[in-house]
Amino acid sequence: VDKPIELRGSLEQTILIQASTHVTNVNKTEVSFKDKACRSCGSEFTPDYPSSLYCSEPCKDKGRTNAYLLRVYGITLEQYTELHRQQDGLCMVCEGEGFLMKPEHRVKLVVDHCHETGEVRGLLCHNCNRALGLLQDSTESLERAIEYLKVQRLSRKGVRSSERKR
Repeated sequence: VDKPIELRGSLEQTILIQASTHVTNVNKTEVSFKDKACRSCGSEFTPDYPSSLYCSEPCKDKGRTNAYLLRVYGITLEQYTELHRQQDGLCMVCEGEGFLMKPEHRVKLVVDHCHETGEVRGLLCHNCNRALGLLQDSTESLERAIEYLKVQRLSRKGVRSSERKR
């Protein structure tokens, strides 16, 4: 009763079932795929599937981030990392560290680029990148916004939020 009975359903599969009413082990025939080099680190590994490209989750993350940066901005992860190093890991505008917009994101600073030429300008936090985008990358608009803030700060003529409710 405790000894498994071997049933052969096909050449690809061998199913071992317990003589009692429950299944104890379902094994597909062991298939091993040819070793190959990891696309990220280059080390040899035995893939679980023929389509496996990376030897580990960290290598997979690195490879996917590299592919995204290449596809969208035309830079490699290595180039991004060099920009990050040159900027001391800080946003070029606010000098903050940035943040992850979503848990699945891998970088805190986003790539800022010219929408006309596609040229990468540097790394910014999401908020600063968005601010430039909302001002349509216009230095004139940005200068007027700066002047507005300076005048309002000096004159203190602005209406306080507590006064608006009255």
